[in-house]
Amino acid sequence: MLFFVSIDGTGQTILKDSIEKKMEGIQHYLLYRNHDSTYIRSYADKFALKLVAVNKINFFGIRDRNTKVGLRYRPEYGLNLGVGVSYKWFALDLAFNIGIRENKDFENSEYFDFQGRIFSSKQLIEGTLQYYYGHLLANISGIDDEIYDIPVIRDDIRSISFGLQYLYAFNYDKFSLKAPFVLNEIQLKSAGSPIFGASFAYFSMDADSSIVPQNLMEYYDPKLHMTDFNVISLAVNVGYMYTFVWKEHFFITLGLIPGLNFNLGDSKAEQREAFKWNISYRIKTMNALGYNGRRFFTGFQFVGDWNNIRIYEKLDAKFTHGSLKFFIGYRFRNKNDKS
Repeated sequence: MLFFVSIDGTGQTILKDSIEKKMEGIQHYLLYRNHDSTYIRSYADKFALKLVAVNKINFFGIRDRNTKVGLRYRPEYGLNLGVGVSYKWFALDLAFNIGIRENKDFENSEYFDFQGRIFSSKQLIEGTLQYYYGHLLANISGIDDEIYDIPVIRDDIRSISFGLQYLYAFNYDKFSLKAPFVLNEIQLKSAGSPIFGASFAYFSMDADSSIVPQNLMEYYDPKLHMTDFNVISLAVNVGYMYTFVWKEHFFITLGLIPGLNFNLGDSKAEQREAFKWNISYRIKTMNALGYNGRRFFTGFQFVGDWNNIRIYEKLDAKFTHGSLKFFIGYRFRNKNDKS
């Protein structure tokens, strides 16, 4: 049996041109916009180099809203140092842990922590993947401090989280996402934008024994004596970001983007038990301050995500991640730049 397909040459060219035009249109929509030059100035044509120092934030906790007691665990914190470059559409920051650690008493402190963000002129795509082995009981609330001493190291607690997020800035012609977070643009005048987005998050924790210490179990609901917890959350976010500009180069960016989580998962205390899907809240914040000049720029950025999960009636779990970054950089002249 023989199959033969004939394609007209002219038709093929039209199809090819049509696909290319569609791809170019999609690329232009995602990467470019006609910004108001009185509000935003682009320095994308200049090569920029910066030094960065990053302190990552990560914790999970539980809370009983009936008795107002809770506890919070976090991994060991360390300082990451690195460099960043940007030119044209490309920008990349790489930071690594160089052994500057907060606490060296952890017997097990294995971890992998990736937090990546891709900015276009209009949008943000963010991905996180975190694994931590070894946590610190850092805070207990609603119980007399004399009953239990903290901090306490738990080498048996393991956690993993994965997340994806998409955000869109509506007022992209006057408000720049890149100016405070990529630094290849400058926000010349104060402006803000409504932000809309969606996200997916997965969090899992397991331990060799209950995360509630033995001598505190009487204060917590038995369902919170967990050795295992898993949750999947889908969220819709709506918020606002605003950049205040002073004397053209000094800026403060504040962003609060709350959302609704749709959750499904299970936990294990005495036995494994699934909790029904429910709706809870999440909060994302994106903030920056600094100086963004023609050549020199420096400042701080703080980005954080808080997820609150209702697991059973008036019993909550929380997990969060984020980072605090210091940066200092310089833009180099190009051949055609006389300034």
